Amino acid sequence: MSDTHPTSLRPGGPSPSNTPRPESQSLPEDMQGRQQYAYGANQESQSGQQQSANYGSRFPSQIYAAQGPDFGVDTPGGSSSNHPNHPYGGNGGNDARSRSSTIGQSYPVTMDQSSQPSMPGAQPLFAQHSGQAAGMAGQSGSRPVSRHNPGGPSQAMNPSVLQPNFSSGQSTRPGTAGGTQSQSKSPFTTPVTSPPRSRPSQILLINPTSSTALTNTMLSSLRPILPPQLEVVGYTAHYPAPTATETTVDQALSTELVLRDLAKYATNNGETVQNFDALLVASFTQHPLINALRESYDVPVIGVMEGSLYVSRMLGARFGVLSTTNRHKIQTDDALHMSGLGHYFVGAEAVHMSPIEILASASQSQTGALPEEVSKRIAHAARALVSKGADTLVMGSESMSSLEVIRAAKDAIREEDGRRTINVVDCVEAGVMCLNALVGMGVPTSKKGVYRGERDGRRARGQNWL
Repeated sequence: MSDTHPTSLRPGGPSPSNTPRPESQSLPEDMQGRQQYAYGANQESQSGQQQSANYGSRFPSQIYAAQGPDFGVDTPGGSSSNHPNHPYGGNGGNDARSRSSTIGQSYPVTMDQSSQPSMPGAQPLFAQHSGQAAGMAGQSGSRPVSRHNPGGPSQAMNPSVLQPNFSSGQSTRPGTAGGTQSQSKSPFTTPVTSPPRSRPSQILLINPTSSTALTNTMLSSLRPILPPQLEVVGYTAHYPAPTATETTVDQALSTELVLRDLAKYATNNGETVQNFDALLVASFTQHPLINALRESYDVPVIGVMEGSLYVSRMLGARFGVLSTTNRHKIQTDDALHMSGLGHYFVGAEAVHMSPIEILASASQSQTGALPEEVSKRIAHAARALVSKGADTLVMGSESMSSLEVIRAAKDAIREEDGRRTINVVDCVEAGVMCLNALVGMGVPTSKKGVYRGERDGRRARGQNWL
């Protein structure tokens, strides 16, 4: 990034000007003194400058005026930003010369001895300093004024050249408080992109119920937000799986059916199901299928409740959950406190509708809006959670992942001026995004402790059936 910094301006370097040494002329007394001082300094340091002619060059101020302070010019010895004495490069600026004002200083100028001038109007060379750059009339700057410019020697000189004590006002040197443009070193690097993948990541969305409509609703809500290189495949439990997982019995029955069915599609090494990179259980409960799949396979496995709760914890200080029924509200309260997130949980509010009723209301809506009664219940529960201090709301059911239900919750908590300062988290969307992050990290399920594979134990007991 050092190439974007202004070229270092150093006192004592050779001048790019090829103005020849003037013949003896009749000059004012103060002018002659300045001329003799400038050329005397040049003769004394000429031998040393021959060895360092490739470093410390000052560039014409016309280039600075035409291109602005953010340009890269190569010195005869290479890029100025790579020079060891460059204030932003090399050894970090420890050996960089002072960038302070140079008023009253004179700079030795290297003369080309092979090209003695025959110019009748050769001009005396006065000490250069930080004055008004060519082409930048009306602005004060910190770059030296070069005599080698398109305007010719007759160009008006800055008053501070003839009057060393002249003050030009506030400094506009780039990078200073009074500068017109900030030239500080950028803290940002160039973007880093991921290498191309041989195939996209694939997540299996497991619906432990036998409701195909629920699976289609979840996939429809995910389609607009899926990132590139990610595919989500839906799975619906077959009959006689329950149509909803509202009770403990429903959860136990669905777990047994899904485990047996997915075992038919497991890979030979038993690491996953049909080479899926991760498994997502679409049930906003502590479904036993989650831990059962973690024991059976190596790929990451989470539930929609886990993903949405962790996302809500990162987005706000307190969160609340919109539940379906009163039973579900109690289950959510217990699950939250058991997970250790009770301190950030303000509570759950039920809309007093079963997942099947909510799903039917969303699917029957032809105009894109929920029935008025359903909208009122969702709005009442959302506002009640906000009044308890929630700054993030979680849609606490996979049946609430439809766009119509989420829109109803968002509209209910808008400010009077139309702003929405409270987040509404879709549990299915949060689960998919969390799994996508785990897949990108390349971390499997740990098999050392509780989730150690169960196949060896069954074989040791002589149990050859699942």
